[in-house]
Amino acid sequence: MKRNLQKPLSERISLFLASGLGMGYIPPMPGTLGSIEGIILAYFTKDFSSVAKFFILIVIIILGIFTSEVASKSLEDEDPDEVVIDEIAGSYISVFVAQSILEFGVAFVLFRIIDIAKPYPIRLLERFKGGFGIMMDDLSAGALTTLLLFLIIMIKNALW
Repeated sequence: MKRNLQKPLSERISLFLASGLGMGYIPPMPGTLGSIEGIILAYFTKDFSSVAKFFILIVIIILGIFTSEVASKSLEDEDPDEVVIDEIAGSYISVFVAQSILEFGVAFVLFRIIDIAKPYPIRLLERFKGGFGIMMDDLSAGALTTLLLFLIIMIKNALW
């Protein structure tokens, strides 16, 4: 395999973006670091309009599909550990209903559990190949986390 600096510029840019600006290269838990990046991005954009947050999400998803496709080919792995843009997107979705620091923390923990466990039917999404497949299971884990967090918030509000 070519050294990273010998790769074409477009490939190096894809690797940099797919790795969450390089965070995916930090062992031992690059997926957790990518998830933290998504949570931080969501926290700093929590007061944006829904349209702006949706636009940010769409940009991350599109970048994710294309850059993770290039990265998986470059790294010769169907779903390389270094690719964390999928965790960034999934964790960004996971906190769409969060407002407090506690809710962001709960969403982070739930997302990591769901992302790692990949319960049915999320596990089925791993069958998709390429960048789309890399992104889909984490986006679904993020959506499920948002639903669970919404229910937790509703129950909390009903009890207090």
